[in-house]
Amino acid sequence: MLSHFGLARRIIHTGVVATLVLMVSAATSLAAPSDLEGTQGHESSGGLSTLEGTMGHRPAVQTGQAAPPLDDGIACRGEGPCVETATKLPLRALPRPFSNMYREAAVSEADVVLSNMPAFRPFYVFERQGLDSSQPSEPQGWYQVGRSRTNPEGWMQAKDLIEWRQALLVSYTHPGNPIEGRNPVLMFRDRLSLENIVNDLDMAGKAKALFEEIGKGTYPESLVSMEPKRFVDITRQFYVLPILQWSQTQINGDDVRLLQVAAAVPRSRGADTLENSEYREQAQVDRSAGGGALQDVKTDIVFVVDTTRSMQPFIDMTREAVAQMTKKFSAETADRFRFGLVVYRDDLKVAPNLEYLTRNLTPELVSGEQLVQLLEKDAGATAVGSLDYTEEVFAGVDVALHSKWREGALRFVILIGDAGSHPKGHPQNKTGKDETDLRREYDDAQVHLFAIHLQDPRAEEDHPVALAQFRNLARVRGDESSSAIREVKAFDENEYRALADHLTARIDTLLNRTMGGKATEEAAPLKEFDKLWEAALIEYIGKEASPPKDIVAWTLDRDLINPADRALDVRILVTREELSSLAQTLDQVVQALMRAEVTQSQFFEALQSVSGQAMKRPEDLGKGARLADTGLLPAYIQSLPYKSDILSLTDEMFASMTAVQRSQLEWSILAKLDQYRAINEQVDAWFRLNDTDPDQDMVYPLHLDYLP
Repeated sequence: MLSHFGLARRIIHTGVVATLVLMVSAATSLAAPSDLEGTQGHESSGGLSTLEGTMGHRPAVQTGQAAPPLDDGIACRGEGPCVETATKLPLRALPRPFSNMYREAAVSEADVVLSNMPAFRPFYVFERQGLDSSQPSEPQGWYQVGRSRTNPEGWMQAKDLIEWRQALLVSYTHPGNPIEGRNPVLMFRDRLSLENIVNDLDMAGKAKALFEEIGKGTYPESLVSMEPKRFVDITRQFYVLPILQWSQTQINGDDVRLLQVAAAVPRSRGADTLENSEYREQAQVDRSAGGGALQDVKTDIVFVVDTTRSMQPFIDMTREAVAQMTKKFSAETADRFRFGLVVYRDDLKVAPNLEYLTRNLTPELVSGEQLVQLLEKDAGATAVGSLDYTEEVFAGVDVALHSKWREGALRFVILIGDAGSHPKGHPQNKTGKDETDLRREYDDAQVHLFAIHLQDPRAEEDHPVALAQFRNLARVRGDESSSAIREVKAFDENEYRALADHLTARIDTLLNRTMGGKATEEAAPLKEFDKLWEAALIEYIGKEASPPKDIVAWTLDRDLINPADRALDVRILVTREELSSLAQTLDQVVQALMRAEVTQSQFFEALQSVSGQAMKRPEDLGKGARLADTGLLPAYIQSLPYKSDILSLTDEMFASMTAVQRSQLEWSILAKLDQYRAINEQVDAWFRLNDTDPDQDMVYPLHLDYLP
């Protein structure tokens, strides 16, 4: 009898892509864009043809006939790179290993411009000649390519390149701790080897046996390479994992994808296969094994404290706990710690006497002794009440995120509050963000939050809302089921004092232990914070790891043993120019929303007035037209595999919205703009695909959740 695994697992689509450029026959049915990310929350309509163009869909050329002119959605005009007409994106191509670039479109050793080119490193395409893909295994023709947008450098044979029509790639997720976290991504030589595991009735058992073999130092021929056990964060150590082919299946009702990926690392060469002993050894280093690197570890801690009424006793006890902590510092550990303090209250428009919404009392992080002084002199609770029980927690958390963290330090925020925050769209929500937005930004910045929720029995109805927000903010990276949060009875001051003393002592213990030393007094484990510390250490230790490069392999986007755990995320490479253009357009959308609200005009009419000639005229759009149809937003946005409420906006939808819904939409867009500004200002977050790339061509691997 078939097990439930066998019944739940069935192949529902197969395709072949060149970095999401499908090369299937015209008769093959196309999957929806949601196939890349699962179907939850995504539109089910729309084909992948928007991602692929039509190259490879035309009838095969008969022997003796000349190849017909290409009509595959690519325009090469002789000035600048070729572009995909549907998305307006420049066409890129990925060189295969051991390929050459020639001065002219002809094979001649004397005309080799570059030999053994870096594999899978994106090049811009400027011209295409004589392309014929009727024999997919041996395509004919030539591409004129170059590393910058302005200068073609030579010609490459079609068989040595893979077209990249979308700047989409996948990245490794945070793996979690060695015991409860996910297993490393395995990279198989061919699709059949991967399918033999995925389609097995005991998939988990077969995958577990394979990992046991690897653990014993035995590497099957079916494996090409593997993700290092240590975490390689794409926002810190940039790499490129474009998809070459894919197929989709279901496991226990959840969509998963089998992907053929290429792997490249800028400024690095050499295939990282399991036959390479040096790579094999570094890939097997445990994700918690830091070695000598941990001796230099530093820790930055920013306290985010509610300073509204009733909070003074807890502020005093926090000050006392930090004071006790600093007394235990050795000369060495004192220098390893730096502290910050952010205080928050509520919107001054509804309660002007509150004095401030937020205050960052540490523009530069300070010593423990200085933090004690700040808690005593500048962080007192107000005697003034607000309009409602809810406070502006999100504003305080947002300010803390942008603290002046030290390079290479472990980063923690300790949130202390007794009330929930105003949700996104609420008039008193001043950031336009919610706990999900902030958690995503914290992950990208490698900042970890520990939350203390003080529970007043008189405000019991606020507890579920506040707890949901605090838990999401305090989610342990790499472990979706865990949150670093403690709930404390607000009227039990002894309980809070014990927790504050335990927390500060435990932080001192963990730092000393990580450095290889011993604290003056060893504090007992505090499991919620211990998990947070471990997640931060995994990021820190991962800086020593190297992702695989210069290979092509098949892999699954989920953990082979626990397929509910996502192993790969989808991102899009954007340049500074593209991010700036997107931000400018969204700013116009916000202005139009405001104008339509004030003038009671239709949304598209208001949008036309603020965008000038950049969009189509409202009368030309037709009834039911969406924001996506205006021509205002970058064309490539529409082709990406995610659902967008903003792109779906119509005049009818806008007219039917309540004032609260319109406010939520407006603040949601403003939150995106704030995220774009923060990304643009992160100097170290932008990468060059090639050493010769100018600043405007530097790229950032933007998570799809950041798109409008």
